[in-house]
Amino acid sequence: MKKHLLIFLLNILFMLSLQAQTQGQAVPRIAPITRILFIFDASYSMTGMWGTKTKMEVAKSVLIPFIDSVSKIPNTELALRIYGNRSPVPPQDCGDTHLEVPFGKNNVIEILNKITNVTPRGTTPIAYSLELGAQDFPHDSTARNIVFLITDGIEACDGDPCAISRELQKKGAILRPFIIGVGSDIDFNKVFNCAGDVFTAYSQDEFLPILNAAMQKALMTTPLQVYLLDVYKKPTETDVPMTFFDAASGFAHYHFVHSVIRPGEPDILFLDPLVRYKIKVHTMPPVYSEEIDLDAGKHTIVKINAVQGFLELPRPLGFPHNIDCIVRQANDLHTLTTQRTGEKRKYIVGEYDLEVFTLPHTYFYGVRIKPGESTTLTIPQPGKVTFSRTQQGFGAIYLNRETDYEFVVNLEVAPKGNEVFLLQPGKYVVIWRNKNENDTEKSVTKYFEITSGGSVFITLK
Repeated sequence: MKKHLLIFLLNILFMLSLQAQTQGQAVPRIAPITRILFIFDASYSMTGMWGTKTKMEVAKSVLIPFIDSVSKIPNTELALRIYGNRSPVPPQDCGDTHLEVPFGKNNVIEILNKITNVTPRGTTPIAYSLELGAQDFPHDSTARNIVFLITDGIEACDGDPCAISRELQKKGAILRPFIIGVGSDIDFNKVFNCAGDVFTAYSQDEFLPILNAAMQKALMTTPLQVYLLDVYKKPTETDVPMTFFDAASGFAHYHFVHSVIRPGEPDILFLDPLVRYKIKVHTMPPVYSEEIDLDAGKHTIVKINAVQGFLELPRPLGFPHNIDCIVRQANDLHTLTTQRTGEKRKYIVGEYDLEVFTLPHTYFYGVRIKPGESTTLTIPQPGKVTFSRTQQGFGAIYLNRETDYEFVVNLEVAPKGNEVFLLQPGKYVVIWRNKNENDTEKSVTKYFEITSGGSVFITLK
């Protein structure tokens, strides 16, 4: 048995070392803590025979050296919850589940002593143990919270382990539990597959290898490549941020900027296989993957359509600085992003509406972004209007549409010298009144026209 445990520990350390070398940006500088809660069945059924020994005797002989080995794995903390060990049956006590040893450093001796001295007595409240077990983990959003449930039976109270497990995973309290069934004719996979990853030891000799296999799956990561597909279904799109969310809880687990090893060959990531993911690729607008189930150790390729083209907004002549532009998806009033003139940006292919912050605003509707191509929009060169006045006053410029007048900009009440505005080509009117003039009919109205590169001088008095 010591030989098997040594091999197990060496395998784990080798995998952790290999992953740290190969993951690159996928591994944080400080690896997250893995917290493993062992939920141990000490119900009366564990006094039943399993070969030549009771199930409890076999469990103790295997678990004690196994947990001792697991405690030596770097960045790992352990805790122990036991059910069925305090209240004998009959009567049935469905609340007989207790955190015997909380998470902490250097607590393995205490855990081993508890297991050594436990006596099976009571019933099997699996669902309630899972529910309380989720509260045994410290509040730490960066940690991997893993449950190892070791049992020889099924739920004996009124709880639903599957419903509890799903709810806890959805809340992000725990990752998908590992359920180790021992020494029984029960089809554990059929009963508990909806609650977690099930491993069954039908004989004493299978128990340790089953525990090793489950723990290796819990601690290893899985290789994955994200193919961002172009219009030809080739993985050539890249250099875009992406976030990996827990599909059940919505929590973000990883953030990366997509990269390629060589053209058409995306970089390989190593992810926690215990999480079901949904990927959000932060293109403009974002694109998403379907929900992803990873098989531990099995290379996975995720393909996401991310066909993009470019939008270019050269700065028009006559402007001393770049101008902001709101970009919306066609026929959608929600702002997608802002882009400045002088910039060239990537967008998912499709149609867009743009609002450029000229005076007045310039609109482009149904701008089509084509795969791999650059769409360039030309903003007309503005003209200049200068207002000269010696008095304070109230007024504004309006776009003259003959049957309507649209607001463009207010004039300053108390200007410092002449007021100059850069306006897009078109017909305008300025309406103004001296601040000291109470006679409304003495308001001033001036019509004028702006041409590209032209200049107009207007005196207000």
